[in-house]
Amino acid sequence: MQKRQHTVPRCYLQHFTDADGFVWVLDTKDKIFRIKPENILVENHFYTITLKNGEKSVIVEDTLAKIEGEYSTIFEQKLSKDIFLTAEERAKVSIFIAALYLRTSPYRESLKGAFTQLKTGMEDWKKQFEANPHAKRMAQNTPSSGDSITLGELDQYLDNFNEEHSVSMITQLPKIAQIIFDMKWSIWKDKNNNFVTSDNPLVLLRPLSIKRYGPNAIGSRPGLLFKDVELTLPLSKDRLLLAGWILNEDSYFSVEGDKVRNINYRTITHSSKKVITKSKKDAEAVRDRYTETKDKQNE
Repeated sequence: MQKRQHTVPRCYLQHFTDADGFVWVLDTKDKIFRIKPENILVENHFYTITLKNGEKSVIVEDTLAKIEGEYSTIFEQKLSKDIFLTAEERAKVSIFIAALYLRTSPYRESLKGAFTQLKTGMEDWKKQFEANPHAKRMAQNTPSSGDSITLGELDQYLDNFNEEHSVSMITQLPKIAQIIFDMKWSIWKDKNNNFVTSDNPLVLLRPLSIKRYGPNAIGSRPGLLFKDVELTLPLSKDRLLLAGWILNEDSYFSVEGDKVRNINYRTITHSSKKVITKSKKDAEAVRDRYTETKDKQNE
């Protein structure tokens, strides 16, 4: 059984290596170190699930491995050579992107935090409800839709959250991938190989709404179906995907300078614990420019 499982796939990270096959990492303690892609962003049994008979299964990990293999082939044969994809190839890349969006450790922790907050809110509401006899009588006379979740069910879900997330990730893939497939795609190319990535590489941002409402406002929160949303994902040190609904058409587009720096700003400030670059010099530049990147707002 495969014990060590990547939260960000090795086949993806290898496109950010130096000439010797290493990536350079900046962590939250401002430590910079050099490491092989196969040895970073790995957790034991991150996707392993327990079957009804009690046996452990790596079916989720195996599914992700198949998705990664298909993506790697398409990247090498098409995306790295500025060749437009067939519908089938685009679908496979969309599935890879959707998986990368759902599978990371920061995404899992964020989702778990949301459910924990829900539990706390339900517990508070229960205490207030039980102290109010009038509210109890009204509730008894109100028909139920049958779609609610109980505190007990929520407790059980949180107790087994990691495995629940692994399973739900696979069930969500088709829907998320279809949305990404339908967007317009622009592949940005940097001849200077300056794109960086992170432990949370896919960023959703609504720049127009941020300008209108502010970076932390409800009206500017990102989501795949918002008309002004931009999805950015570094694909390699010289390739980045920009996807959205208001782009004119699919394209390959050369960029440098400020455009690369601005996109890297998004990637860096959405990282959780690690920023990944191709060189020590690049990692030092990130360290010198950014402090407590998770608390910064995006441009």
